[in-house]
Amino acid sequence: MPITISLLNSLSGVAGAVTGLAIYDPVLVAVGGIVGAAGLILTQVMCKAMNRSLTSILIGKTAVAYGKNDSDKAGVAFAENDINREKAIKQESEEEKIKRIIEEAKSIVIIPGYGMALAQAQYIVKGLYEKLTEEGKEVKFAIHPVAGRMPGHMNVLLAEADIPYDSLFELDDINDEFSCTDLVIVVGANDVINPAANTAEGTPIYGMPILNAHLAKNIIIFNKVTNPGYAGVQNTLYELDKVILKLGDAKDTISEVFGV
Repeated sequence: MPITISLLNSLSGVAGAVTGLAIYDPVLVAVGGIVGAAGLILTQVMCKAMNRSLTSILIGKTAVAYGKNDSDKAGVAFAENDINREKAIKQESEEEKIKRIIEEAKSIVIIPGYGMALAQAQYIVKGLYEKLTEEGKEVKFAIHPVAGRMPGHMNVLLAEADIPYDSLFELDDINDEFSCTDLVIVVGANDVINPAANTAEGTPIYGMPILNAHLAKNIIIFNKVTNPGYAGVQNTLYELDKVILKLGDAKDTISEVFGV
């Protein structure tokens, strides 16, 4: 969807330039050309971020890859995993574990996604950022190029909440840091952190560069549900023992865990 929007923006610029030629308006031609070129460049950048050609995206090869039976089996498996995880939580006290992980963490990376936009949780995330930095922790935001539903969606939301721009890092700038990160906090992101992109051949997500959240020491995920994301591929990150899932509205679950 972000790529389609960017391409349509580019075409609108081309249309403006053609209109300028028709009515002999050099300003409209120039502005239309700039808009068209900028949109095309952004489209190419985002296609590269997804490791997809523009043609494959436009003909719909980002649709769900699972058949019905495969999807049902995956759903059952994830439901069983959730049940087993709940049993484990009861035995070891999830609240105590989360508290210990947060207290011990020195370096933290927050990964926002479209779910944060849906929950309008950017201001809660700002409160979380301030709370953690006040405790002396190093906090960074990892932004995937295609996170959200339009180019720069996450950047705009975080800027709206007055989160410092120098705390935002693009995929290429932060990916090497995950292996030495104490805690990753995911807020409404799915496909952009799915390790299946590295292994699930034949799926729409295969080969797409992702944020390497799975390499961090601990991971807390605030997502609405464990259903597949837009690409339709189950997120294998949920299966890792070091992952704690807090399902529900991000504003409520973050407030519950961090008291912000």
